[in-house]
Amino acid sequence: MSGQAGQAAPSAVVVLLGTDSMDAGLLKVWEEACLSRSLERLGKVFCWGSGQTESMFPTLSSMRQLHAMDVDLLIWMDATQVFLDVEVIVRGLSSTDFSIVDHLTQWAHCRIPLGVGARISKRSVLERLDVASPEEWLELVDSAPCGVRVRYDTQALVDFEESRLDARWSSKMADCIQHQAPQSWGMTGWKEWVSRLSATERSRLQIEPDANALRVDERGVRAPYGFESIHCGHFPTYVMFDITNLCNARCIHCPQSIVGPDGEKPEYLAKVDHIPMEDYRAVIDECAEHGVDFVRITADGEPLVHKGLIEMVQYAQKRGVGPVALTTNGSLVNAKRAEALLDAGLGMVDFSLDAHQADTFHQIRVGLSFERTIANVHRFIEMRDVRGSDCRVMVSFVKQTLNVDEAQRFRDYWSPLVDEVLVREMTSNVGLNTPSVRQIPVQATRWPCPHFFRRIVVNHLGRVKACPIDWRQATTNLSVGQASLYAQWHGDFYWHHRLQHLNDEIPKTSPCSPCTDWSSTPWSLGYEKVVARLTAGEERA
Repeated sequence: MSGQAGQAAPSAVVVLLGTDSMDAGLLKVWEEACLSRSLERLGKVFCWGSGQTESMFPTLSSMRQLHAMDVDLLIWMDATQVFLDVEVIVRGLSSTDFSIVDHLTQWAHCRIPLGVGARISKRSVLERLDVASPEEWLELVDSAPCGVRVRYDTQALVDFEESRLDARWSSKMADCIQHQAPQSWGMTGWKEWVSRLSATERSRLQIEPDANALRVDERGVRAPYGFESIHCGHFPTYVMFDITNLCNARCIHCPQSIVGPDGEKPEYLAKVDHIPMEDYRAVIDECAEHGVDFVRITADGEPLVHKGLIEMVQYAQKRGVGPVALTTNGSLVNAKRAEALLDAGLGMVDFSLDAHQADTFHQIRVGLSFERTIANVHRFIEMRDVRGSDCRVMVSFVKQTLNVDEAQRFRDYWSPLVDEVLVREMTSNVGLNTPSVRQIPVQATRWPCPHFFRRIVVNHLGRVKACPIDWRQATTNLSVGQASLYAQWHGDFYWHHRLQHLNDEIPKTSPCSPCTDWSSTPWSLGYEKVVARLTAGEERA
C-alpha cells in the first residue's frame, strides 16, 4: 500500500463487517473473485464478531482489541462488497494526508460505486469517542458532525446516474448475475457488467435511500453534511429567482450602494438586465415536473421594477408550483400592486425594512420613504386579512451599527402584526461589503457552505448560480437554455464545488476562498426552514 510522497506508507488492518449475514451465494462469489487475497493486500484481515469467515480470518469481539493494535489505520469493509477494488482504495489512501484527516470515506458524496471502495479511520481517533462497535462508530461518523475530520474521496469513476447503483451483494444482484455473469470483478468488471444490464435490471440495483437520515448525499446515502431531504438530493426543493439587477434604492449594506470614483456603478450592475420570461417559464415547468417546496422571487435589486412580476406569480400558480415567495423593499407595493399580487396567488412576502425609526430607515435604506413604505406594509396586511388570503407576511431586519439598538423594538412592534419577524446577521456579499456588527471567531473551523446543497438560484441573465449573495456572478454555471436544473444539480459544477467545501480544499482561485459569509450561514438556520414552518401553519416565534 503506497503512501503520500515523502511519507512512509501507513500500516493498516482490514476489519470485515457483517459476516454473520453471508449466504452460500455470497461465499461462492468471494471465492470466484479471490476477495480474501485482495483484502490481504491492504493489511492483515480480521472479522468482527462471529460469522461465516471465521475459518478465513481471526475474529475480533471488542473495541479494546482495536485500540490496542499497533497500526495507523483501520479499513472498514462490508462483507457484501463483491466488487471491491483495492486499486481504488489505494488511490484514495495515497491522496489523503492522515496527519490532518481522521476518516476517509469512499461511501458518501462520492462518484465511486457504493461497494467498490472503503471507509478508513485513524486508529487513534477511535479513542476520542466512546463507541461499542465499528458499526456504532461508522453510524456516528456517517450521520452527524462529531469533531472528526472527514475527507470525501474525489475520484470520479462514474457519472451521477451510475453512482446511484449499489455494487454490493443482494438478492437483486444475485438474480442479475444469474442472467448476466460479470467477466471480472472490481471497478472494471463492474462497469462492463452494468453496461450489459437492461434498464429494468439497472433500476433494481439503485441504492435504497436512507429515509431516516438527517442529511444525505445526492443518492440518498447518509452524510454529516449534505441535502436535508432525499427529495432535495434528487432536485432542489428551493428555487430562487434573481429576476433583475435594477433597484430603486441604495441601501448602505447592499452592493447597490457601491459606486466608483467616477460615480459609475460597478460592472456587475452597469447593465440593466431582466430575466427573460421564456427562461422563467422553462424553469417553472421543470419545477412542476419534479416538485418543489417553494419558489422565491427576489433580485440583485428590487423585483417590483420587473414589469413581468405579476405574470411570473400567475404562471407559477397555473403550473401548480408554490407557494411563491416574494422579497421586496416594499416601496413599490402600492394598493394596485398589492391587489394584483394577492389576485395572482402570492403565497408569501418578505418586506425588507431594517429599521424601527424613520431617521434610521432613511440612513440605511437610502432613496426610500419610511412613511410610504410602512404604510404599504400595513395596507398589504389589511388587504390580505379582508380577503381571507393565506399569504404569509414577514418583515426582516439586517443587523448593523446604525440599527442594532432597535432590533428588539422592531421585533416587538411587528410581532403582533405579521407571521414572522426575521432578524438577520449582515453578510459581506462575498467581500463587497464590510459587516459592521457581526463577530467572526478568529479561530473558527470552516464548515461546508449550505448554499451548494439547499437551493438553486437562477440569475437575471437566466443562468444557474450557486451562491445567492454572489453579486459578481462568479459562481454561475450554464444558462437554463443550455442545461436543465436537474442536469446542473447533478453535474460536475455542483459536485466539484460540494467536494471542495466538504473537504475544505477550496482553490485560491475560487470566489469561495476568501469568503467569510459561511460563518453567518450555520446548518441549523435557513430561509427554507422558516418557509416550512409558516406553510405548515405553525405559530410564529
